[in-house]
Amino acid sequence: MLQIRIIVLLFFLLNPFSNDSFAQTKIHSKEEISKLSKQAVKYLRVNNFEKSLKISRLTLQYATTINNDCLIASAYNTIAANYENLSEFDKAIFYYNKGLLHANKTNNDTIKNWLNNNLGNVYCFEKKQYHKGIAYYKQALEYSQHIADTAHIVFTKLNITWAYFDIAQFKEGLPYLEFVNKYHGKFGDPSTLALLNMLNGMFYSYKNEDKKAETYFLNAIRIGKKENEISDLSYAHQEYSKFY
Repeated sequence: MLQIRIIVLLFFLLNPFSNDSFAQTKIHSKEEISKLSKQAVKYLRVNNFEKSLKISRLTLQYATTINNDCLIASAYNTIAANYENLSEFDKAIFYYNKGLLHANKTNNDTIKNWLNNNLGNVYCFEKKQYHKGIAYYKQALEYSQHIADTAHIVFTKLNITWAYFDIAQFKEGLPYLEFVNKYHGKFGDPSTLALLNMLNGMFYSYKNEDKKAETYFLNAIRIGKKENEISDLSYAHQEYSKFY
């Protein structure tokens, strides 16, 4: 996992197809645009940003033609995710907000959830505007709760915990950590276990409970090595070094 601050990507689980099948004069169906959307995401996942941006812009054009706000929001989300991966964070924020504008015209709380989550990622961990980012996370959390997406609730509360702990607001972050500790085993992703141990280490370090803190930090490092979670392993080492 490159980072826990997951860029949530909206795509539709249909088979991809070639761009060549699309003529500029054709009005494309929702299903065709959805397939193209998935193709853009696939290129993003292998860091082929040039192709992903090209296809997602084409997706945006077709989605705009049929005036489908869900597909438009999805396209903007993928465009923004490309720019976030390219470290062009102001552009990422611009396109995430464009996506959110269209998502808010729909009844699709999943899209609203993901776009708010992604804005929280950028503001907290790239722009270092933690309170603004946390506000977006909390908005995403409301949508997660509305659609009863417990797995995403766990992810979002993990992010909120980390954001609060990064600015040493441990009391504010503790309720979120307690929730994740309780439900991660059932609803969490194994790839975030190293991070969860690191956050517990940070909390017990703050409480001056050194033995517990060291146990959690060492667990985080061990799990990070075992699962080859390079980024999380780096964060765990960084926090463990602060402990000493």
